[in-house]
Amino acid sequence: MQWKGGMQMISRILILRLLILICVIAIGAGCTKQVSPVDTAATSTASTTATSMSFRTLKDYPDQTFSADQFTKGMMKGAHNLLIWKDPTTDLSQYASVKLTDFGGRLLPEQKEFSYDSYIAFFNSIFRSSIRVPQKDSPDALLIEGAVVECNPGSRTARYLVGFGAGRAACAVACEVYEPGKSTPCMRIYARDTASMGMFGGDSVGMLNNIMSVLGTRLATTLNTTIVAR
Repeated sequence: MQWKGGMQMISRILILRLLILICVIAIGAGCTKQVSPVDTAATSTASTTATSMSFRTLKDYPDQTFSADQFTKGMMKGAHNLLIWKDPTTDLSQYASVKLTDFGGRLLPEQKEFSYDSYIAFFNSIFRSSIRVPQKDSPDALLIEGAVVECNPGSRTARYLVGFGAGRAACAVACEVYEPGKSTPCMRIYARDTASMGMFGGDSVGMLNNIMSVLGTRLATTLNTTIVAR
């Protein structure tokens, strides 16, 4: 009888969690969620090749407006949770230095719940310190620009009560590399990651900082292996 009662209790708990999951999905857990092509198109083997005229650059997007699906069109899977496109006619290894500009949050959605600033600053510090190619403000250096395009703390309540990835925190960055004197990028990168594990749903601040650190290192590693320091 005790075994039967225990099984009934487990069944009730599972049913309750399922109902909560359905509710969270229906109402969005009170937060916005951006569907990323890294979760879908990153596993695609499509061989579509973008040209300099078939995509919008980051400068083309108005403030608080960004489309990950549009930006990543024609990109291919690179590293883990990273999409990349590179002009096949460009040899970036010929450049000895890069000029980095700080990634900003101009394209992030407007909201009043928290400030993006500290997370963006943390990403920039990790990214700059992880770049191994010499950084110089010279006319013959490659220009690297980018933006933080997603910074969503998710829902700690959903992570704790529901689980199964509900309420996950997510961050994404977009990067463009320009040759000296060129107005269109020769390389474009999109990187995104999420987090949903932690005691009692995990700390959203810690999750966002950890994701930003991962993205900064991942993006820098990709550029380091493409632009070979001499």
